[in-house]
Amino acid sequence: MKKIDVVLGKIIKRCNPASIFLYGSRARTDFLKRSDFEIGVLIPESRYISRADIKKGIDAPNFNVYPFRLEDFKNGIIDTPFQKSVYLREVITAGKTLYGGKVIEHMKPPAITAVDLMQDLRFNIGYALASIISHRNNDPKTTSLEFYKSCLFGTRSLVALKKRKFALTYDEIFSLSKEIDLDVNADLVKLAYQCRLGKIKYSELDLFKNISYLNKFIEPELVKYFKKFGNKIVIR
Repeated sequence: MKKIDVVLGKIIKRCNPASIFLYGSRARTDFLKRSDFEIGVLIPESRYISRADIKKGIDAPNFNVYPFRLEDFKNGIIDTPFQKSVYLREVITAGKTLYGGKVIEHMKPPAITAVDLMQDLRFNIGYALASIISHRNNDPKTTSLEFYKSCLFGTRSLVALKKRKFALTYDEIFSLSKEIDLDVNADLVKLAYQCRLGKIKYSELDLFKNISYLNKFIEPELVKYFKKFGNKIVIR
């Protein structure tokens, strides 16, 4: 039996969910051999249990299990550090139901506004800072992940603004980034993409360049748009 089937069986036994879905790169086309499995679990309020309770007895380090209250999730109310509209759009568009009702397949992806893009960028600036902290703590694996994720997902915000397209995969982000003017930052984005593929290693200087790129190049573009048009829908 596949490991994912074993994990699903344990989740079902523990909380009897209404639905279980796979999302992230494993649900898309751009996963790598080392990619984690991101598992969303939709549980009715009446029998909801915490993530810690669900994880008990599940010995699978590369499986990340996140429980959501079914009723709240359907209404777009989710407890997550990620930008909510962006997160839900990713899950609904690319996620795959593994068990139970096809809840996410019946949900409409939320529109993405200018404020959503600015919020998502600020999250990724924080993620970029985390990469420097991880580097100082001599954790190259985490540093690399935080670097390339913050750089590429930050780039996605600019791509969405300029191209009116919501890139789901790292491949799409990198491909679409070539169609907009990134000035000298194009090399940094390429490096982040290659870093994700394991073809190249970051340098400490790249980590600082990334913060400047997100903070001084992308954010002013988003702010300028907002000042001119307000919180307009960018992606329907």
